[in-house]
Amino acid sequence: MIHFISKRLRHSLVLLFMASLVCFTLVVSAPGNVAVLIAELRGAVATPGYVEKVAEEIGLHKPLLMRYAGWLGDAVRGDFGISYRTGQEVSADLPKRMLVTGTLIVGSAVVATLLGLALGFLGAFWPYRLPDRVSRGLALLGASTPTFFVGALMIYGFSVTFQLFPSFGFGGPESWVLPWVTVAVLPAAVLSRVVRVGLEEAMASPFVLTAKSKGLGRTAILFRDALPNIIPVFINALGTQVGLMTATAIIVEPLFAWQGVGDYFLQGVKFRDFMVVQACLLIFLAFFIVVNLIVDLAVLMTDPRVRRQWS
Repeated sequence: MIHFISKRLRHSLVLLFMASLVCFTLVVSAPGNVAVLIAELRGAVATPGYVEKVAEEIGLHKPLLMRYAGWLGDAVRGDFGISYRTGQEVSADLPKRMLVTGTLIVGSAVVATLLGLALGFLGAFWPYRLPDRVSRGLALLGASTPTFFVGALMIYGFSVTFQLFPSFGFGGPESWVLPWVTVAVLPAAVLSRVVRVGLEEAMASPFVLTAKSKGLGRTAILFRDALPNIIPVFINALGTQVGLMTATAIIVEPLFAWQGVGDYFLQGVKFRDFMVVQACLLIFLAFFIVVNLIVDLAVLMTDPRVRRQWS
């Protein structure tokens, strides 16, 4: 087990290094002259002399390897540079924005887990009957509907029409409901099918016949015997969906006027604020890598077959 954990940690560190290299390369390869852009954002006339001064100031004349090493060393210390647009440190804006995005992703993951389990068990309790067909239909509908359209429906239905929840800004818990549900619809649809298929396969196993011979009912068998067998698969699927929520946050945060990392990333792209883009990309990729590491460790803890393999 220790060997497995150390191996996964080494792989995660390598992936983090490769992610930082990809972030730096993508931003450096972007077309256009960054010095000219900064000069224009500062309100100055982009004369050749001033552009040259800006380029020297931000280190554009240094070799790429030196620029990457300097940026990576600063990023490890939590310094992501200065925003070209605002002139403020990027690291000063990130904590509050990460709190907003973290609230969105964690809350959505909880909602998606509860909805996915509910729909999956609904079909497993009454297989191939009306509740099962309803859960299948809802899962298909949720998986087929674009997230931005779900968000628009939520705003129109629950905020504009019924005025139950606010649709603008990051306030109290009431303002979290619509964004959480918007992000959770697609993952919940996927997780419900994972639960339904996993329970169906588990109920066809020989141990179920043994449990029935002991007089146990379907409900007891589902919760006591079938559910533990699908937990590792469910954790894997949940981890994948949580990782994908980082991309969904880029769509949902501007829709509900949440000033999170996704909204910050879009602003960086819009104004070609490359320091912001680099920081947000690195945070997204690091989050995805860390989530996968946690998922692997959780599967190790819940699946005896994996523990035996690495014992």
